[in-house]
Amino acid sequence: MRSRLAAGIIILSSLVIAAFACASPAPQPTPTLSPTPESLRLALASSDLAVGSNRVVFGVLDDDTGPVRDADVAISTFFLPATGGQEGPVEMVDAVFRAWPVTPRGVFTAQLSFDRPGEWGIGAVVTGVDGTERKASARVRVKEAPATPALGTAAPRSVSKTLADVEGFEQITTDFEPDADIYGITVAEALDTGKPLLVVFSTPAYCQTATCGPQLGVIKELKAEYADRMNFIHIEVYDNPHEIEGDLSRAVISPTAEEWGLPSEPWTFIVDGEGMIRAKFEAFTTREELESALSGVLSGGGA
Repeated sequence: MRSRLAAGIIILSSLVIAAFACASPAPQPTPTLSPTPESLRLALASSDLAVGSNRVVFGVLDDDTGPVRDADVAISTFFLPATGGQEGPVEMVDAVFRAWPVTPRGVFTAQLSFDRPGEWGIGAVVTGVDGTERKASARVRVKEAPATPALGTAAPRSVSKTLADVEGFEQITTDFEPDADIYGITVAEALDTGKPLLVVFSTPAYCQTATCGPQLGVIKELKAEYADRMNFIHIEVYDNPHEIEGDLSRAVISPTAEEWGLPSEPWTFIVDGEGMIRAKFEAFTTREELESALSGVLSGGGA
């Protein structure tokens, strides 16, 4: 069975890989969102932007030299009315570079708030190590509500697959070094414990960006440190990993992944002891980001 999630995984991941691997035509400019001759562009890796607070993931690409890592990036947002023109800047924040493991690549992240649905412009002023400033921009569509569970809403009470439901690890995960602890209980059972919960959706063997395995590694590190205070669950994106055998046309999307509305992978959600979604992260997320969110729910506050 193919689904919107399967198509989204392939399309979004392919765009991200292509963007970070090679140069493309000249970009649209930024903060003023008017054309400039500068050969910088933004490659957005966020697929579920909605009204409210959003972790926006993007790369800065130089058409001549490739991905930009060593730079300060200041972000501005602009609302783009259907009647034309622009409003703003609505918000101005500094982005943070997040290095990917195993590879020299990485992405920038910025926490941005959108107060209405529609077309928005994201402008960036990129300051290199030599002090040179350049600009880049991108347009994004912001929805009224996200496809994934919204922050501050109840986590779906999923009866997710556990080791008790299968004959072996190969039927529940593509992780090469699986940890039985993160396949022991369902999401619904974890919510009933009254403890905070971290749920990660990933497919280590078939991840298009090669970050699902490293992401699961980060989660297992956190589990080793915090398992006495909260629950951790990994949900394989594909429901039949043992039947795929390298051919994704055989893949069946996990019913739990469908229930959570995932448009891509990997995704990580942090749920508080009351069962409410307090933080969510699309794409690879560093231990630093996750630990910061965990500290909020473990202390009894928000992420």
